[in-house]
Formats: sequence, C-alpha cells, structure tokens
Amino acid sequence: MENWHRIVVKVGTSTIVDSDGQIKYSVINRLAQTLTSLQKSGHEVVLVTSGAIGVAMQQMNRQSRPKEIPQQQALAAIGQTYLMSLYNQSFAFYQQMIGQVLLTYDVFDNKVMLENAINAVEALLAEHVIPIINENDVIAVDELDHQHSFGDNDRLAAIVTHELQADGLIILSDVDALYTANPTIDTNATPIRRVTAVTDEIRMSATGSVSGLGTGGMSTKLLAAELVMAHRGKMVLINGANPALILDVIKGEAVGTLFQGE
Repeated sequence: MENWHRIVVKVGTSTIVDSDGQIKYSVINRLAQTLTSLQKSGHEVVLVTSGAIGVAMQQMNRQSRPKEIPQQQALAAIGQTYLMSLYNQSFAFYQQMIGQVLLTYDVFDNKVMLENAINAVEALLAEHVIPIINENDVIAVDELDHQHSFGDNDRLAAIVTHELQADGLIILSDVDALYTANPTIDTNATPIRRVTAVTDEIRMSATGSVSGLGTGGMSTKLLAAELVMAHRGKMVLINGANPALILDVIKGEAVGTLFQGE
C-alpha cells in the first residue's frame, strides 16, 4: 500500500446511528481513539461526517426522517450541535483537539471561498487539530431536497480528498466491502477486494441506502471512488462497526475494498 500521510476518513449516518435510531456511542469512541492514535503517530487526519439529522431524530424521538425541508433544516441545526458535542467529548478523552468546518457545495465553485476553506483546514492540521467537516444542511437546502446531493457526504469526502491533496480516502460503511451483489439479499454475493475501474457491471451491484436515516448508499460510494480515482488517488471502503480497521488499512492489510487504478 502506498503512503498514507494525509488521510481523509468519512463516516456516514449508518456508522454512528443504528437502524433503530440509537446513537452508537461506542463506535464514536473507538473512532476518536483510532484517529487520535493516527494523528499522534505523525499522520494528518481529516474527518468528514454525516449524521446531524440522524442524531437529532433520536433526540427528538422521531422514528422517520421528515420530508419537509424546513423540518429537516431544524433537525440538522439541532443535531449538528449534539453531534459535535459527542465528538468533542470522545476526542477530549484522548486529549485530541478537533475543529468544526461546515461547507456547502458552492464553496468548491468559488475560487476565493475554496482557498479560504483550504487555508483554514491547513491551519488546523498545522496545529495538530483534527478538522471535522460536514455539510451545512441548514443552508444547503438543495442537498436536503436531493437536487445537488453530496450523497450522505460521500462525494463531499471525495472532493475534500482531492482539494486537500490527501493521500487517500477511507469510507466507513455498514458493509464489509463492495460485493458482487447485495449481500443482504443474495447469499452467493462475494466481496471484491480491489477495483481498478468502476465498470457498468460493478455499478449494477450497487444499491441505495437501506437504513432510512442517511441519503447515501453503495452507488454514491462508487461515484466517490470514481472521483478519487480520476485524480489518481485511492479510496478504501471498510465496515464502520470497528473503526480500528482504519489502522489495518494504513498498514496495507487487505480489508474492505481498495479502489485504485493500475
């Protein structure tokens, strides 16, 4: 495995909120421990997170994601504060500082705004602080309406990986790897350990989000992989139930699915 010095790690809603809407506190804690370990061993780590609406639904005792945009905005506002408090508490236990960075898709189309955002993240990394990036769902209502979807932040993570010139992207999901078919439906599905090009056959195996909490799925992860690979980067998809697998990826062990051109 090539060098992993600057790493972007992305966690989706299903990684930190279970199918019953309960927050996975132990997973968040292990994630904080793992990323802190990487940072303290000399790596530069950026975390891209989803989950604001997911954690807000638990706080507000809601069973399903509302369809109305203003209600989604309100949940995003409520959930983002709690989400960051969870991260802050978990990382603080390991004596690791974090910083919040909220972005909207139009930042990447504005040269000045993009430069400002990159400068801020670079300054955080220089101070050994882990930036935690999320989309600003209170403002980016087009994303909530799925008109300009980051796909539960999969595409956002891929763009951030490119713009920060990171060595690679690690996406934590609710599956062990990319499979030849949906493993929850097809018992004959087998994991694909390396993808050198996203083909039509591979796209056929992709499915959307099934948790009902997030907005992504395997199809958006394939789009993220294509974006990363188009810039000669690499992406690894692993199961987020055990964030310590990130360390195995960095060591070059064969876990999950590696997306990298030949």
